[in-house]
Amino acid sequence: MVALNEAYAKLSALSDDRARRVVELIEDLAELEALEDAEDLAAALEARARIDAGEETISLNELEKRLDL
Repeated sequence: MVALNEAYAKLSALSDDRARRVVELIEDLAELEALEDAEDLAAALEARARIDAGEETISLNELEKRLDL
């Protein structure tokens, strides 16, 4: 909560126009993060469905070997 208080204090020190632009950027970033989360969830559900349908899986060790890591 301390970081939020510090951020608010810095934001209140800005001009109204600049503060509004900062808030808009934060809102845009939050929207992008939500979109990424939705894409991640969709990909995970798709992968789970493929596994449930019997698609073969490999272990992390096997993947690392295949990728030469």
